[in-house]
Amino acid sequence: MSVNDIKLIKVEKELEEKIMSFRKSFIEAGENSINGSRGLHHFEHYNEWIKKVKECERPGNDILGVQATLYMAMRRIDDKIIGCIELRHTLSEELKVLGGHVGFSVTPKERKKGYATEMLRQVMEKARSLGIPALMLTCDTENAASKRTIMKCGGVLEKAEAVQRHGKEGYCEYYWISLS
Repeated sequence: MSVNDIKLIKVEKELEEKIMSFRKSFIEAGENSINGSRGLHHFEHYNEWIKKVKECERPGNDILGVQATLYMAMRRIDDKIIGCIELRHTLSEELKVLGGHVGFSVTPKERKKGYATEMLRQVMEKARSLGIPALMLTCDTENAASKRTIMKCGGVLEKAEAVQRHGKEGYCEYYWISLS
């Protein structure tokens, strides 16, 4: 996997067909969420979702409370959307508990090919250019793939704690990646 294999692009109206196909791939695989997508799995209508994404790009927005930029990972060889990654420019109290600076997903059929690692590396560069000194990432303790991705990009485990998510208790790991 090299930087030339994928590019991170901002969400735009022109990408509707490709992004909705990306969404469908998760639903068809029986997955009920798409991490780092600003809730794409909940939206049947692209225009409603893109409105939410654009609102989150504003500092102090009413949705997230912090500025966030959502990127789609497009494979250069065929222009297929294979992943998404959201960069939250600062941390709210809620994001310090669950979410962190970055959330990401790769479409089920494209996993285990190095795309997530390359997406995170590219978003680290974007964060560095914004002056963010370090990124906090969280992941479920049992999510081995995300842990590997985070550690490949320099993530250092800070702690693991019990958390409440969707009415269930689980364990979350907290990692930091220095950008200096």
